[in-house]
Amino acid sequence: MPALRPIASEPIAIRRAVDEGWAGFRRHAVVLVGFTVLLGGLNLLSWLAYRGSGGLLERGLPQASTPALLLAGASLVAYLFSGFWLLTGLIRGAERALDGQPPSLRRVLRIDANSMARLAWSQLLLLLLLALTLQAGEASSWVMALLLPRLTLLPTLAAWGVVIYVLVDQVLLLPITVLANQAGLRAFRSGRRATDPHWLQAAGLLLVVGLILLAGFLLLVGLAVALPFACCTLVAAYRQVFVLPAPTAPGSPRPESCAAQETGWPDSNG
Repeated sequence: MPALRPIASEPIAIRRAVDEGWAGFRRHAVVLVGFTVLLGGLNLLSWLAYRGSGGLLERGLPQASTPALLLAGASLVAYLFSGFWLLTGLIRGAERALDGQPPSLRRVLRIDANSMARLAWSQLLLLLLLALTLQAGEASSWVMALLLPRLTLLPTLAAWGVVIYVLVDQVLLLPITVLANQAGLRAFRSGRRATDPHWLQAAGLLLVVGLILLAGFLLLVGLAVALPFACCTLVAAYRQVFVLPAPTAPGSPRPESCAAQETGWPDSNG
C-alpha cells in the first residue's frame, strides 16, 4: 500500500481544527465522554492491578509466585488492550462526530482489531525509534566526555532535538493509522509528507493538543473531556490534509478519504 498523498498544500489551520474539533465534540459529548469514562476506567483499573501485583520485573521473575505472574501478565495485557481500544474508538467516534453523524455508544464500543493492531505496531516502532535516538545521544555524550569534555552535552541536546522533530512530524500518526489503514513505516512516511513542508504549524498543533491534555490531567476528571476533544481536534486537522472538502451540490456523496480514493476501499465511517 503506498503512502498517502496530501490533497492540500496549505499548512494546517490550527484555529480551524480546534474550532471544528470542539464543535464535533460538543454535539456528541455525552457519547464520547461516556465512552472515555468507561474505557478509561477499565484502563486505570488494569494499571492499578498491574502495579498492585508487583509488575513482571520489580520483584524478579524467580522470586514471584505463579499466581502473581499470571495476574501481572493479564493486567498488563488488559491495560494495553483497553488503551488501544480507547484510542481507536475515540478516533472513529470523532470522525463520525465531525461528519455530523451521531457516534452511538454501541458503535464506538465495537472492537476494531485491525485498527488496534496497526496502532500498536506504529506506536511500538515510534517508541523504539525515539528510544534508540536517546540512547545514541547518551552514548555519543559519553564518548564526547572523553575527547572534548566541554561539548559533552551537545550529543544529548541533538538527540532531544531529533526526538522533538519526529514527534512533530508524526502529530497525525493516530488518525492516519486508524482512519487511513496505514501502519508502521508507511504511516510514518504519510505523516512526514504532510507535516514536513509546514513543520512549524504541525508543532503548533502538537503544542495545542498537549495543552488540552495537560489541562485535563491537572483537572483529573477533566481528562474525560480533554481526551475526546483532543482526538476530535487531531481528526479535524487530518481531514484538512487528507480528506476532500464536503461537496456543496445537493445529493452529492459525502467526503472520501485519500486512502479510499487510492486503494478503492470504502470510507472508514461505514
